[in-house]
Amino acid sequence: MTTGSYIPSSAASAPRAFNEVLTVAGLGVDQGLLLDIALKSLFYEGRITRLEMAAKMKISGSATQELMQALTRDGLATVLGAHGDGTNYVYTLSQKGLARAESALSRSGYVGPAPVALADYIARVRQQTIADVALSRIEVERALAPLVLPKDEVARIGRAAASRRSMLIHGPSGNGKTTAARAVGDAIGGAMSIPYAIEVVGQIVHLYDPSKHVLLPDDRAGSMEALPERRADQRWVRVRRPVIWAGGELTRDSLELIYDEHTKVYEAPLQLKANGGTMIIDDFGRQQMPAVALLNRWIGALEGGVDHLTLHTGQTIEVPFDMLVLFSTNLSPHELADDAFLRRIRYKVELPNPTLEDFHAIFERECERARVDYSHSAITHLLDHRYTRQNRELRGCHPRDLVEAIVDAASYDSRTPKLTAASIDEACATYFLEATHTGP
Repeated sequence: MTTGSYIPSSAASAPRAFNEVLTVAGLGVDQGLLLDIALKSLFYEGRITRLEMAAKMKISGSATQELMQALTRDGLATVLGAHGDGTNYVYTLSQKGLARAESALSRSGYVGPAPVALADYIARVRQQTIADVALSRIEVERALAPLVLPKDEVARIGRAAASRRSMLIHGPSGNGKTTAARAVGDAIGGAMSIPYAIEVVGQIVHLYDPSKHVLLPDDRAGSMEALPERRADQRWVRVRRPVIWAGGELTRDSLELIYDEHTKVYEAPLQLKANGGTMIIDDFGRQQMPAVALLNRWIGALEGGVDHLTLHTGQTIEVPFDMLVLFSTNLSPHELADDAFLRRIRYKVELPNPTLEDFHAIFERECERARVDYSHSAITHLLDHRYTRQNRELRGCHPRDLVEAIVDAASYDSRTPKLTAASIDEACATYFLEATHTGP
């Protein structure tokens, strides 16, 4: 196979309908690949009915019938009998089919829903693009309401999110950057359809990830008895617009197609799984790849909306990069990259340490959440002894952590939690690290 860039010729054409496809040709992928999947399914099952095969491959009964007829016609499968009304035939592999299935397994271990063509996937992403999702001030403010943040910063986050362009949220640790990023992703909401798998020049790429995609009921799925024009294409699964999170564990490999040498199947990279939704890079600058390397990897994608992925054969494919990218860091932006790189991130929003007024407000919220009576005098004691005297900065996470410590201690001692100077001091004793001094 030659190297180069693969761009499906029909990528710009109108996407196929969401309705179920009734013929093998209409599925848009090579029939040989579909026959291989059917052979491998028979290999593992031993015997299978036409309806069971249709359910496994997520294709229509009529398309399945075409495949099974091709297998029997070529002597690869035999009919053992029929179930039900006599049309739901039971199939098993012939000796010739067993040898062909083993050959198919040596090429690819994939068994499951029939993949969709890359061109159809690209067209569907464009049809469901996040650029068409409106995000209002009310929705952003509602999403960020659990946080006590300066109004100006809330407005800036909202404007950036509404633009659907990349944003860097920076500032000291513990002030809600990650929470704010997740809240923005959740505020976008809505549903979309993604395929279980994609076919790319004969290779299969897993896309749907139950650990990252939230499955939603599909009211168009219908039953097998429904009219064909009313049934949805079952190769596509309805999910909530994704919110994909990656922290310090992110590596270069996380952003590339991952090829399994054993199964010979690809796993989609994080950004492909995030298409149509939000991609959050938390602790930006603390990944196992330098911040500059990450920005350089996405330099074209952030500006042009197109990503390039490389198959193990060396061939490159173009895929959409259609998502809101949110970076979160407690490092100074200038420690991450120079201005030439940072300008690729369109918006930069700083979340500063809370003011005294905000600090009290956060404590009140946390006390209310934990059902602990708030005490202004206890917080004044805290501020004097642990912040002013020790020159410690206020952080938005401190109230939550200290209230939780007070509740934990009370639970251990079987007593009602109370916010007092004594309970605050005890919580601080195991929460804050005191400054250490070295030397004589």
